[in-house]
Amino acid sequence: MADAQPVSLDYTARDYDAVVAELIRRGQQVLPNWQPKGEGDFVLLLTQIMASSTDLANYYIDRVLGESTLATASTRQAVLSLAEQVGYITHARIPATAQVTLVTDTGAGDILVPRGTQVITDYVAEVDGPIVFETDDEVTVPANGGTATVNVTEGRTVRPYQLGVGTAESNQTFTLPNQGVIEGSVRVWVEAPHANIEWVRITRMIDAAPTDRVFITRQRPDGSTMIVFGSGVNGYIPELGARIYVAYRIGVGKAGNLAAGRIRLLASDTLTGVQVARDNSGKAASTAAVGGADEEANDEIRRNAPQAFAAQQRCVTTDDFARLALEVPGVSAARAVSARSGSVTCYLTGPDRSVPSALLMQTVQDHLQSHALAGTKVVVAAPTFVKVNFGSADNPLRIYVAPGWRDILVKASVETALTNLFRSDAVTFGTRMTLSQVYTSLASVPGVININIPIMARADAPQSGADDAVMADYELPVLGTVEIATVGGVITPV
Repeated sequence: MADAQPVSLDYTARDYDAVVAELIRRGQQVLPNWQPKGEGDFVLLLTQIMASSTDLANYYIDRVLGESTLATASTRQAVLSLAEQVGYITHARIPATAQVTLVTDTGAGDILVPRGTQVITDYVAEVDGPIVFETDDEVTVPANGGTATVNVTEGRTVRPYQLGVGTAESNQTFTLPNQGVIEGSVRVWVEAPHANIEWVRITRMIDAAPTDRVFITRQRPDGSTMIVFGSGVNGYIPELGARIYVAYRIGVGKAGNLAAGRIRLLASDTLTGVQVARDNSGKAASTAAVGGADEEANDEIRRNAPQAFAAQQRCVTTDDFARLALEVPGVSAARAVSARSGSVTCYLTGPDRSVPSALLMQTVQDHLQSHALAGTKVVVAAPTFVKVNFGSADNPLRIYVAPGWRDILVKASVETALTNLFRSDAVTFGTRMTLSQVYTSLASVPGVININIPIMARADAPQSGADDAVMADYELPVLGTVEIATVGGVITPV
């Protein structure tokens, strides 16, 4: 009997079809005369069963590998867990802020509007209802038509209630029942023999001593918020049977960014004789609400977590300052510069590359100053957003559309491609927006056969000619005005 010939294996066959083909090929090497006879062939059925199992096993192997690194993880749970492993804490929803002017009715006296009084918008389609704001401070509105302006913050306060009782277990955890808890708004009280003691929220439990009455909050993949107490080694453990109370605020995040005049009504059953002021046209006297953001997105976590980890809790170089600023929840980009020894200026953006609030900038400044070398002065500032314009009404950006393509659809695709060039993951402080980069992006749009960009310029520069838009260290590019004309293609009737 002749020696059996070795059977070659193709280990790159991983999906169902490739595994079936490989098993058939292998079977024909062993039994040269065997040929699959169709779906009724029992041997082919066994081959398909084996291929299905192999395909499923390979899928799980690939997912285990993919979910093990921050760059390739796709599930929210994996992204949050991996970010925390490198010390990066993601932010929850961040509320928008605005100013509202209140006015008393004719004949009414001075009226005290307490802190936390609710003012609401008209109907907002994104949330299918009105959006609630609350006043940041108490304010007295002068009598007989007098006015007063007050700062308001989006969100609704959930008054203190009993969340549970202490079990004396290490790292006791509670999940808040409401979605959309606002970043930094959670307050916790634990029952003690003589009074309820408020515990302090910290960022990382590892920084706490065994007797520190502290807690941390963490985001869950479903958008809810967890409260975690200490272990007895890091952080104190609530006593057995002690009642635990909690209060917090809930909001709508990015949907709270509204145009001026949208906050219209004072929502109070007890306050009379005062309302939101209106101008001569009947428009409510409220500024635009800005700064709202949803929970930190996966792409932003992937971008910022490695940089924050590289800071290693010390500020020596300008890169250290920029990286450490990313540890503060709500900071989406940062750039630090130093013109002379002993002074550092850190420019930063809020969530989704928005203008940072005064509170966020103060928090970052305190955080950086505490990690800076002795004698180093830290200043935190907002960025300058620079618009980049394309074309003009008299000399538009021209798109030559291929035959058979509808011009209006190609134009919309070009506008989307331009918008994508200014995405938060595509630009940062000091970006150089090159003309060649724009041409390459627009040329790849389906239906485009040629492009002519007569004008590409910063909004603060002469609007003539096309050249790279170069940003300074404190500047961020944003899309400005875009004038596009199409040539050729299928003309869409007006």
